[in-house]
Amino acid sequence: MKKTLTIGIDCRDLLKASTGTKTYLSELIEQFKQYPTFSVRFVYLHDPLPLLAGKSYLHKFIEHILFFVWKQIVLPVKAFSKGCDILFCSDYFLPLVRLRFKTVVVFHDAFFWEYPAHYNKIWLWLFHSIAVRGSKKANRIVVPSNYSLGTVSTWLQLPKQHFTVVYEAGKSLEKKTKSTAAHPIAELEGIPYFLHVGAFNKHKNLVGLVEAFEMVRQAHPQELIHLILVGQAGGSVFSDDSLAIKAAIKKYGLTNCVHLPGYLSNEDLSTLYQHALAYVFPSYNEGFGLPALEAMAFQLPVIAANNTCLPEICKDGAIYFDPFNIAEMAIQMGSLLNNEQERKRIVEKQIAIIANYSWQKSANEIMQVFTEIAELKKENNT
Repeated sequence: MKKTLTIGIDCRDLLKASTGTKTYLSELIEQFKQYPTFSVRFVYLHDPLPLLAGKSYLHKFIEHILFFVWKQIVLPVKAFSKGCDILFCSDYFLPLVRLRFKTVVVFHDAFFWEYPAHYNKIWLWLFHSIAVRGSKKANRIVVPSNYSLGTVSTWLQLPKQHFTVVYEAGKSLEKKTKSTAAHPIAELEGIPYFLHVGAFNKHKNLVGLVEAFEMVRQAHPQELIHLILVGQAGGSVFSDDSLAIKAAIKKYGLTNCVHLPGYLSNEDLSTLYQHALAYVFPSYNEGFGLPALEAMAFQLPVIAANNTCLPEICKDGAIYFDPFNIAEMAIQMGSLLNNEQERKRIVEKQIAIIANYSWQKSANEIMQVFTEIAELKKENNT
């Protein structure tokens, strides 16, 4: 009789994370729940330790200690006690000690190496002393793009055979008819606006986006246009660019036309995508870029940086610019104003592209990784 494969899922990010990593894990779990229980059993492992809300150095230090205890003591014991054959962690970190289970870990990007100044010293030490060491013991590392495969494998100094590329998808957002979807920013009802969704981190280049938006306004003074930046400060004070973003808004007198609504409900976010003129993705660096696919799902033209993973993911479903060239970004943004034909052309290209991405496909490919590892385990035991 075939043994049911038991997969342990580290669910800590469902409570701790607030951006892409939370979306990643929650969307995969929804797909895993659809698998027949006679062939695979998923065990969802939750951290019983408290999550501290404070941002002081003491709170952060205690939080790091609790994280270490969870990953290196509580999680492996839980996985072992639940009879897990494989433990899946979607946040870079694995237990260094494996208690009869195999391990699969996700590295979303190489930012820890590329932007060390964006992390506090304790978190950086934890990454290099635990995440890097754990990854070298992992049975497989999942990365979200070929670009990430190249960067992460180089930094980890591991052969590419140790990795599997699994593309992601956009957040599952319900589409509503324009007549029934109330706009979360009431004064923008019927007014064209550019949209960006994501944490206010330095690598997102949002100061550059504000500057490009001002250039568009200066070049098209007859146009009434706005910019909405959905999100807020990221988890690290070292990578947070909120003050610089607000300073740029104030510098150019854009308080009335650049909106910072914070994080929004899925319903409100859906409405913003549905009514926007275009989505702008100005990042200096991305491992995948979920919001671009979210925008495509709403038939929203995408204007994206021409570097890192974005051309790989967006293909010809976007128009591109050099993120270090603010004027070029502004030109591409301005090119979509009063240009319905160009917007339609981009959207038509997106139809075939978006069909290649789904969380069901992502879950199936990760499940294939689990199956391969389980088969290797059987071969090693024979």
